[in-house]
Amino acid sequence: MQHRREAAGFLALGVAVALGISACGVSQQQEVQLGQQESAQIQQQLPLVQDAVINQYVSALGNQIASKTSRADLQWQFYVVNTDVVNAFALPGGIVYVNRGVLERADRMDELAGVMAHEIEHVVRRHSVKQMEQMQGANVGVALACSLTNVCNNQAAAAAINVGGTAIFAKFSRTDEVQADEGGFHNVINAGINPEGMLTFFQKLLAEEQQSGSSGAASSWFSDHPGTQDRIQDIQNMLSQVPASQLQSLTKDTQAFQTMKRRVMSLPPAPKQAASGQ
Repeated sequence: MQHRREAAGFLALGVAVALGISACGVSQQQEVQLGQQESAQIQQQLPLVQDAVINQYVSALGNQIASKTSRADLQWQFYVVNTDVVNAFALPGGIVYVNRGVLERADRMDELAGVMAHEIEHVVRRHSVKQMEQMQGANVGVALACSLTNVCNNQAAAAAINVGGTAIFAKFSRTDEVQADEGGFHNVINAGINPEGMLTFFQKLLAEEQQSGSSGAASSWFSDHPGTQDRIQDIQNMLSQVPASQLQSLTKDTQAFQTMKRRVMSLPPAPKQAASGQ
């Protein structure tokens, strides 16, 4: 029944959102409103880390990166989801969620920055907005329930979600992910951060996935971020084009990150709730 209520809540939101999108496309004002509506729903469903030190650090790092993009004018917001599942996702209008599992596996600031810069680039390129503009029907909000929780694994909830008879909101395409990698790579450089962290974090996740398979906490990342092995090669190619002297001048780690990381590792175990993203 709980899954049914979750699905119904997202379905109601999806109808409201779809009715509010004009045939001419989504304006930035509408995009921001969509993100705020979706965020309000998400925060009722997903547990968030409430530690002020952790949240302040993640927000500061996110804004450091976002402020150097072409969409610095957005009111960017950053949250940490209290789950060990390795993932992150972005909502329209500049709202980014990073799972605690990412913070736990990042050993340096540049690794966390690479993940956040990737999600920020999805917003910069309006990937989710473009998907919404292409959608038929009113399953926008419902799709978030599938993407961010395990609600679609429940048959009763899946039946409720499919009442409109339309396809569930697709995850980002491989092309979108490659674009987010490329833009994210430049986002961290523009913020004065070394892009090598994007490579080492992806390699770390790939090794964990190969060791644990679909049962591991990193499996969610691979289902939501297609083509990871090829994208690792793309990032290696981009790194080879950056002068060594420039890379050496960019920041890899900070004491503030390590302070935040110790705080994360001292938290009680995360609740057992699936939380994947895009």
